[in-house]
Amino acid sequence: MIKAVLLDHLKFKEERKVSKLSQEKIAEQLGISDRYVRNLEAEDRCISAQLLYRIHILFDKPMEYFLIVTEEG
Repeated sequence: MIKAVLLDHLKFKEERKVSKLSQEKIAEQLGISDRYVRNLEAEDRCISAQLLYRIHILFDKPMEYFLIVTEEG
């Protein structure tokens, strides 16, 4: 079985809502498009370590909090 480590879209979405920041503001602070923020909130996704680091800094949560490990195959 191949394991994949993905961004947990539900935790990301919940943290954005708790922060009371719009998708546009989150996108601006993370240096990504608001469309990409919507995509990150829609489904679990593979993201770069750099983006995960920025998310962890923005929401002040451990990086591991935002990750989900899945088995494929």
